[in-house]
Amino acid sequence: MRVAPAVLLVSVATTLARAAAAQGSTEDVTVRGDAPGDFSSSASERDSVREVTDTASLVEPLPGVHVRRYGADDSFATLSIRGSSSTEVAVVFAGVPLTGGSDPSLDLSTLPLWPGAVVHVHRTFAPAALGPGSLGGTLVLDPPKPTAPPITESWGAIGSYGEARMRVADVRDTGAGARLVTALSASRSDGDFTYLDPTATTPGHDVYATLQNAGHADVNGLVSWATPVRWSATNEGTLTVTTLAQARHQGLPGTVLGPTPFAELDSDRELASLQLTGGAGSGLWSVRGWGRREGLELSDVQGSAALGPTVADQVIHATGGSIGWNGRPLDRTSIEVRLDGSAERFAPGDTVGAPVPAGATRLSAGAALDADWRAAEHARFAIAARLDDWSNASTTTTGELRPTGHLGIELPFAWATFAAHGGATGRPPSFVELYGDRGAFIGDPNLLPESAWTMDAGARLKRGWGPLLLSAEIVGFATWARDLITFVPVGAYGRSEATNIGLASLRGIEADIRAAAGPVEVRAAYTGLATENESACEAIVGACLHPELPGRPANDFVGDVIGRVGPASVRVGVDALSGMVADNSGSILVPPRVLTSVGARLDAAHGVRIAFDVRNLFDVRTATYEGAFGLVHEPIGDYYEYPLPGRTFLVSARYTSRAETR
Repeated sequence: MRVAPAVLLVSVATTLARAAAAQGSTEDVTVRGDAPGDFSSSASERDSVREVTDTASLVEPLPGVHVRRYGADDSFATLSIRGSSSTEVAVVFAGVPLTGGSDPSLDLSTLPLWPGAVVHVHRTFAPAALGPGSLGGTLVLDPPKPTAPPITESWGAIGSYGEARMRVADVRDTGAGARLVTALSASRSDGDFTYLDPTATTPGHDVYATLQNAGHADVNGLVSWATPVRWSATNEGTLTVTTLAQARHQGLPGTVLGPTPFAELDSDRELASLQLTGGAGSGLWSVRGWGRREGLELSDVQGSAALGPTVADQVIHATGGSIGWNGRPLDRTSIEVRLDGSAERFAPGDTVGAPVPAGATRLSAGAALDADWRAAEHARFAIAARLDDWSNASTTTTGELRPTGHLGIELPFAWATFAAHGGATGRPPSFVELYGDRGAFIGDPNLLPESAWTMDAGARLKRGWGPLLLSAEIVGFATWARDLITFVPVGAYGRSEATNIGLASLRGIEADIRAAAGPVEVRAAYTGLATENESACEAIVGACLHPELPGRPANDFVGDVIGRVGPASVRVGVDALSGMVADNSGSILVPPRVLTSVGARLDAAHGVRIAFDVRNLFDVRTATYEGAFGLVHEPIGDYYEYPLPGRTFLVSARYTSRAETR
């Protein structure tokens, strides 16, 4: 019996194919972590120096982050933090978890985006009150909030491959202290770019083909409101309700070796949360309840190259809640305590052309503590601890009670602030890892939960020397993972089998640097990573060589130089990637690539901004790989057989109307 999570059905059907702001004052990437608790960073849709097309493009410039795309914008995209796999990153939207046992690896292309949206990435460690963490960290996507200043924003763009996008958000005061947010976004594209066809190319004669069935169309709506409530003459609080509805249609083009020109996927997501907060002593109490539904409908033709069904429907239902208190019970001390729980159910529907998967259920409950103590002028300490209990019910029943947590310290000085953290993380296996997914993913019901010990340390500084202003964060980290869960490729058509890697280590450095002098600004983020599968060994003379973990680049750099003259600005950007292997033995090295982008903006009168962006300026589309039998000329990509597009352009316009200017 097999179980399939919603997001990964895209991968099943097509072997992981393609699934369908104010410069100068605010930085698009702000290093903001609660330094005693964790290193984290943020990116704002409104303030990015690059034109943001989807959530993946908003996250890409952050330090410690690697986005793996399986095609152009809006294709299937996954997130890795500090060398983690995509299943090891928890995703939270407006306080509601979007990942779990049913859907451990969230497709970034399905995350909605509106004007004013902000993402926060907690690298490895995260506040315990956010919910069960993971080995890689946590991505939090916050939509426009009712508590934000009143504003109306709209953004629209057209670009390559029939690309058309729009985003609108409105925050307003509705009277009697109530606030309302309404937001809408939509996009579509053909996605039919050309790529080097390795099946038709011969030495000295490159043949290009057009990617078929790569289009998408989606629409996302948000309504959120906050209203004051009073339950006695002296006690009042705030009730906040958030609702989300999404619908998406996307073609699934398959790989360059196994195209699927007729595979299509229709998906929807509905979400609602309700939170009540009020004062209690020296702090605030809060109660939250939420519910989420996700549906998928896959269709393909008989005889398709995809390893999967021709028809498959499925639904995920999830619900949960939490209750907690946060405040300052003692001088120089802040505490948050929280109890939370959830239940999720995977329910398969009609399936044709493959075994019908079994349903599965997961119940979980947890207790969280976050505490921050400022001991003295130059010392601040933090602790985050969780105790989680979970159980799965399907063809077999499994469960475990597991503690996780970490400690942190911050030492501020006049010229820099030092911070360090250390602790334990963990994650139970998901349904697809335990039970498999219609032959494309082969599960193992005996998988062990994965766990890791991690430590990091770094420094932040912000100083000025005359006209030069410099801000920087540099962090080193190391992770030792036990029973790491990974999918190992087996056989043809991209079959993968879930397995535990006994021991693995990941070590690296992160740097986020900003410098500004007069009209010129430089922004750069770099991640250096070294990984080892310590459970595997390639014997060499007198020693044992541990292979690298696949899909993790040793060097990942994103940089931009921005020049401003009055209301106009120009930008030149570089995205460089190197040192990534494609196989578990570490023998196939993905060629390094350097992609250049340029952009220009004009802030016109009355809140209007016009922008023009070109990505992959020099139209880099091919590279030479070290194959098993010599050099192989193939299209560039983050994963074999999934090409990335060449040069693309985007023209956009933004209109902003603030309350004070209306």
